[in-house]
Amino acid sequence: MEDLKKKNLLVIVESPNKCAHIREYLKKAGYKVTVVASVGHIMQLANGGNYYNSGVDPKNNFELNLKVAEDKHAVVTKLKEQVKAADYVYLFTDPDREGSVISWSLIKFLKIPKSKYRRITTHEITPKAVVNALENPIPLEENLIEAGLTRMTLDKMIGFRLSPIAKTYVGAKSVGRVQSVGLKLVVDRELEIQNFKPETYFDLYLYFEKNGTKFKSKYAGNPIIGNVDHLKTQKEVNTVKKNCTSDYSIEDIKMKEKEDSPKPPFCTATFQQEAASKLNLKVKDAMSIAQKLFEAGRITYMRTDDTSFADEFIPTLKSYIENTYGKTAYTKPRVGKKQENSQEGHECLRVTDPSLTPDTYSTVDANILNAKVYKLIWQRTIAAALPNAQISETQYLINNNDEKFILVSNEITKLGYREVYNYKEEDEQDEGPVKETFKVGEKLYKCKLEDVKKETRPPSRFTEASLIKELQKRGLGRPSTYASIVETVLSPTRGYAELDGKSIVPSERGIQLAGFLDRSFSNIINLDYTSNMEKELDLIASGKKKKLDFLTEFYNNLEETIKTSPEVASATNIASGEKVCPNCGAAMVIRRSRFGKLFYGCSNYPKCNGLLNID
Repeated sequence: MEDLKKKNLLVIVESPNKCAHIREYLKKAGYKVTVVASVGHIMQLANGGNYYNSGVDPKNNFELNLKVAEDKHAVVTKLKEQVKAADYVYLFTDPDREGSVISWSLIKFLKIPKSKYRRITTHEITPKAVVNALENPIPLEENLIEAGLTRMTLDKMIGFRLSPIAKTYVGAKSVGRVQSVGLKLVVDRELEIQNFKPETYFDLYLYFEKNGTKFKSKYAGNPIIGNVDHLKTQKEVNTVKKNCTSDYSIEDIKMKEKEDSPKPPFCTATFQQEAASKLNLKVKDAMSIAQKLFEAGRITYMRTDDTSFADEFIPTLKSYIENTYGKTAYTKPRVGKKQENSQEGHECLRVTDPSLTPDTYSTVDANILNAKVYKLIWQRTIAAALPNAQISETQYLINNNDEKFILVSNEITKLGYREVYNYKEEDEQDEGPVKETFKVGEKLYKCKLEDVKKETRPPSRFTEASLIKELQKRGLGRPSTYASIVETVLSPTRGYAELDGKSIVPSERGIQLAGFLDRSFSNIINLDYTSNMEKELDLIASGKKKKLDFLTEFYNNLEETIKTSPEVASATNIASGEKVCPNCGAAMVIRRSRFGKLFYGCSNYPKCNGLLNID
């Protein structure tokens, strides 16, 4: 058997930040190794060709105009020299479609002979994992590569075919396969808010005191109207008040034990949501910090839709929990419901070493945000394998002339997984424990009724976190694309939406674009079609569908849709010729008003509001 420790090995990774750790681990294991970075993709799908300059040739089996990226020529030249000097080349890129495509492109553009390269990967950058990866190469992931190249082809075709049309008719800068449905979600929510008609309702509260402690109970109904959460009118409130005397008493006390389960470990989407809600981090910033933690060997790969632990991690986790929280504390780890459209089979996003507590980590990393993100992941990792919290709920039923009020008290009787969280600070309980003891039949004193007029509220605008949650729920995008979808929707250069505090608010241009795509290309840019397209890509990734069959079907549908779009046809029939803005002299573009009328609008909108009517 060949002794690899006597060979000159070249390991190519994506990020320069991984190099030092991987080099150290492999040299300690006795390997003569050079570790270098490709610095992400070295390849791009360049423009060109007869199909709208997209770089895709549908008439030649969708051949792609793939070239070395403009900013990577120096990197490629250096890598070629290092490949020649090595006995073997190890392609150590990320364990997903994108990583697989990067490995494939390195083979293609560095011209690495098949006998010379090895494909390796791991879900964590730790000494054991890195050495194990080197010693156990895997086959090149042909199906993942095909799926990755197919995604690249789809995005370029849609962008180059629909963007110019949208720019002409609504002044939009770009249309994308997933970014546009992300925008549609935002716009649909905004229109729902605008069309919302609030309804008035009333909550009625009973305030009383015992031994100097104040209590608040809520009206819950009577035998005639039954159990209610709210009262609909002021008249109903007045009727209840009129019916109540000064005689309030405890009619019944019910107690029950409840259990509160910890959440499963993080996947990409839930991590992004938690980082936004708990740490107020933008999705892009959260992923950037997670990338650094991964490269430093502190957490597993952060792009995943799996919520289960790898089998080999379980003994380490079990040992830590038993030594820290007691011999009986370890519980079978929770696992989230598997998404129908889940992608490659990674494990969850977790810490690599449970014994590196957040307090200890903060002493080795001075960056406060890094430490906060690490703590978030550590807590979720440990909590997932701790017992449920146990809660005692006491419900006091208060009666006054058959008008019922309810006082609820929740008290934690066993912390369980909550030991790793500070729940007092996070204020997660709706009702705290009642510090006084009540008995059935006991009369209440210092009682006062107070009604509060309220209105139903429209749905909230999306935040970055809630938009990702919606994308995940609907099967739109994948762990590697959530952050870029949100970033594109909020891109200042596109002007489709912006943040107002944490809320995503679509601009007039974004609303116009979403409406135009709805009317013109609803069978291409829609939630179901985009979700199904992701499933088709997954079938390609699993080898159950052929890339060429899928692209041919998609291409025919795209061209037929454009050809038969009534809106594009009506706008195309308008007399053409350069129209100049009467206000600023810029070019005019065809747009449609909210009422459906076509007009020429200034391409500098919203800076300039120039317009011309179309007769």
